[in-house]
Amino acid sequence: MMGLVSGKRHMACVLAVLSSGVAGCVNADLPSSAELSVAPAQTAEVLQDELAHLVAAGRIPGAMVRIARADKTLADVTVGYRDLAERVPLGQDSIFRFYSMSKPITSAAIMMLVEEGKLSLDDPAADYLPEWSDMRVYVSGGLEDMVTQPARRSITIADLLTHTSGITYHFTGDTPVHQYYRRYGVMRDTPVGRRPEDGPPARDLDELVERLGHAPMLHQPGEEFAYSYSTTVLGAIIERASGMRLDRFLQERLFVPLGMTDTGFFVSDADLPRFITLYSANEDGLSVVELPASSDYRDTARLLDGGGAIAGTMDDYVRFAQMLANGGMLDGRRILSEQSVAAMLVPRVKIGGMGAETTWIGYGLALGTPESEAGFGLPAGGGSWSGSGNTYFFIDPKRKGVAVLMTHFLDGAQVQGELRDLVNRSYYSLVAGD
Repeated sequence: MMGLVSGKRHMACVLAVLSSGVAGCVNADLPSSAELSVAPAQTAEVLQDELAHLVAAGRIPGAMVRIARADKTLADVTVGYRDLAERVPLGQDSIFRFYSMSKPITSAAIMMLVEEGKLSLDDPAADYLPEWSDMRVYVSGGLEDMVTQPARRSITIADLLTHTSGITYHFTGDTPVHQYYRRYGVMRDTPVGRRPEDGPPARDLDELVERLGHAPMLHQPGEEFAYSYSTTVLGAIIERASGMRLDRFLQERLFVPLGMTDTGFFVSDADLPRFITLYSANEDGLSVVELPASSDYRDTARLLDGGGAIAGTMDDYVRFAQMLANGGMLDGRRILSEQSVAAMLVPRVKIGGMGAETTWIGYGLALGTPESEAGFGLPAGGGSWSGSGNTYFFIDPKRKGVAVLMTHFLDGAQVQGELRDLVNRSYYSLVAGD
């Protein structure tokens, strides 16, 4: 999920995060060295200093940045703390909440099942989720006198991958549909986007799927982009198509083969000292949102949300990202076919960005363009996503490059932009000098 903000402000943040453009053309050159304000040899040092300054100013609790190309690490920077009160420093073994950076992982798992012939992207979701056999779409009225109509067609797996399914999140607006989600607990139990007056959340994935099946849809399937529980629902489809619980499927099919030894839905007693405190950034500085010991990641009965509930280390996520950047390979082992990775990077849905900018979405990734690359944004032909804890990553398949930012605070739109600009510019400087 994307953060503790609401309504129009939240969607502006989402669109700003995703603003990156189409991936169709990949022949743009790197920004010239004259355009880069830092020489490649100095980039890691400047990156370290800038991040340390943000920590010292009380704007972020800490951060880690890893930039790599073709499995070669070009920068590996760590600053700040796991917990500010205890002054425990971040380390390579620190466990972060990926939040919505879980989405590309679950999307990759769907592509694995497509390769195996266990499902098709054009399949109606209701083939696997009979709870969705009679979906209805909001037309007019308020929460108490809502008028709906039948969905004109079934939601497909492709709709879910591109967030054009018609379902939404409870925290992305205040329409009667969002109000319904809040009143009837069409959500999972998480500190992100919750209000005291919300109804009790769904206890497990099946219950959330059932509640979504009864809830009004925000729009007709395939009609427009709406950030949503779509990837969460893909987790339910993985379970029903594979016959395995989602956590087991991801563990056996992705995490173990990729060597992602510290990634999963739960944080054990043994790993608790490595789990970081979650903060919120506001005008008064940083405040604690969730302590490790009381986190929902400690609850082994929690809803398995493949759209926003995976945690892990920097090392683990870099391995996943590098696999995608390599076209589905890591350490000589094929995880996904080149065709599946390429399909994830094809522009599918165009959405509005900030100002004159637009964004293209592929299967589980926001996509870069020559224009975004020229402005030190996402690389042309690349893919990206982010999480509500202000984590961020992108892949650059043309150069087999990756950049990953790990941090642990909600909100803070201004510093979020500064962090991503710093990561992006550092990437181009280092790749230009490699």
